[in-house]
Amino acid sequence: MRTLGSRLFLVAATAAATFLVALPAHAAVPADCAPDAWEPDGDFGFSAGVAAPITIDGTVTRAVCQAPNPFPRTIAGQDFDFFRFTAAGGKAYTGEITAAGSALGLGVPGGLQIGGLYRVDADGSGTSINNVTMAGSFERFTTDVLTAGEYGFLTYTPDNQVYPGNILDIRTVSGAAGAYTVKVSASAVVVPVVASITLRSTSVKYGSTVTGTITMSGPAPEGGMFLFTDSSSRLTANPSSPYLPAGARSATFTVTTTTQRPSRDTQVTISAGTTTGVAKSVVLTVKR
Repeated sequence: MRTLGSRLFLVAATAAATFLVALPAHAAVPADCAPDAWEPDGDFGFSAGVAAPITIDGTVTRAVCQAPNPFPRTIAGQDFDFFRFTAAGGKAYTGEITAAGSALGLGVPGGLQIGGLYRVDADGSGTSINNVTMAGSFERFTTDVLTAGEYGFLTYTPDNQVYPGNILDIRTVSGAAGAYTVKVSASAVVVPVVASITLRSTSVKYGSTVTGTITMSGPAPEGGMFLFTDSSSRLTANPSSPYLPAGARSATFTVTTTTQRPSRDTQVTISAGTTTGVAKSVVLTVKR
């Protein structure tokens, strides 16, 4: 899964580094998983062609089809299911697992999880986007306000299948014990926009950092929201992208400048925005 996120791949990388074994091919999918038209075996990259359509306020029932790895404590036992929905625009969207079979550990660490929001591109591929929060739960996500278009998300079981008691479970998950239901709903949300962006200093020497503050037009909605920052020259000055918790009206961030001495003083425009509204900017001078 190329765009799933650092957390899932960190588990995989750690497991591979710890046990130092050659990863075998995925075991055969259990017969009682079939039929699952939306899950070609071995396809872990998002594609609208393998994403089950779900209507707003509707549900879709799927099943995890997961065979154990013949080598214990390695990373081949896993499963991804993909979904897609159409956003009308101007609303926030919630995806949640409303029911799950006994083998999926709903509500406990290591159980079935939901997340990974994508914008569906014209060719059917998915571009991972950063405007979704888990809202304190791995069984539910809430987006920022989305523009009109088609979006996708995924559900998955962790590579290492850690279930209650921190036990590594490599059993087969399939059939009724692996069935679950997903629902997508929409809500009108007033999301603030960036009112201003300031820096503690607008002139710094190369190789240093400077903190800044992003002030919003109002409080962040339930679930919080991501703020997007940019730089007119990321090779000269690169800003961090802060998260605004629910109810917060401002967030701090850090701008890191290059450690390589520039040939002259350089002005860089640092901007901040959200998925809606107009971005605000400030100019930082990086001195040689």
